[in-house]
Amino acid sequence: MASSEQIAKEYYDKGMYLVHSNNLEPGIDNLNMAASIYEELQDYKQYILTLRGLAIAYGIMGYDSKMLYKCLNALDIIDKHGILGAKHFFYTTICNRYMILGDYDSAVNYGKMALQDLEDHGDDFPNEPHSYLVTCLNLAYCYLHVHRYAEAETFLKRGSEIASKNDMHHHDLSLSVLEANLHHRMGDNQYVYDHIDELVTFIKNTKITIQDYIEDLKLLIETFCGMNEFDRAEAVALSLDSSATIANDIHMKLEAAKLYMIVYKNSGNTEKYHDACVRFAEDTIEVENTEATQHLLEMDTAIALSIADTPIELL
Repeated sequence: MASSEQIAKEYYDKGMYLVHSNNLEPGIDNLNMAASIYEELQDYKQYILTLRGLAIAYGIMGYDSKMLYKCLNALDIIDKHGILGAKHFFYTTICNRYMILGDYDSAVNYGKMALQDLEDHGDDFPNEPHSYLVTCLNLAYCYLHVHRYAEAETFLKRGSEIASKNDMHHHDLSLSVLEANLHHRMGDNQYVYDHIDELVTFIKNTKITIQDYIEDLKLLIETFCGMNEFDRAEAVALSLDSSATIANDIHMKLEAAKLYMIVYKNSGNTEKYHDACVRFAEDTIEVENTEATQHLLEMDTAIALSIADTPIELL
């Protein structure tokens, strides 16, 4: 018979796999089961990591209040139990959300807090080099968008060194796109042309979330549009669109429609921009209908189970 620890780990592993696969609602369900068991076991390190997974999932879904609640809950537990070296997980999650919302100054603040926590207490928690790499990538991205290129270059170089030293390749696309964008912004478009081959290899690693992958593609499109290479930018959107079709993932199709809108708005192609807007609206309705159907099924199932458990004399 499996122990509570084994059951919790199975829920946790499955939940994180589903979140990274963009199956967010079942992922959240599994993580909530894991969190309940870890809390009961008073395994606060695993409980904290599970809250992080939930915060990431809610952030991807755009549920900012739920994401922030999980982060604040975790930070409170960290302080209450004197756990060192784990706050960066939640500073990074908040940083990511600010980045996506376009508030780069706030994102920088939380990115720096995450880095400080890692530098001060990184060895006090079972951290991996991946945490340092992500923090550096976030800061590089933010500094690019506030036009502080020296700082962006510093953190990009630091991230590249971490990835190379630890033979990590799951953020190769991020590193390549950030490097290309930095050179473009500094007037060196030739660098981008010289590295086209590595930039157009759009492989989503299973260790990064769909949100991070989409942000990489958006930055690549931003780079190509800035160079007036609109055909290349359109090819990036088409790559995601093709992947979405193969996976039959309506949420990914919605993201592809957003990328098309960015490309055609920047290129001034009014007709294609209009078509992309219509497609985005239609895909949004399809997503809402799909989610509504799923929610109705969940409600009906819950009610049926409740009735089944009710003594017949109370019916």
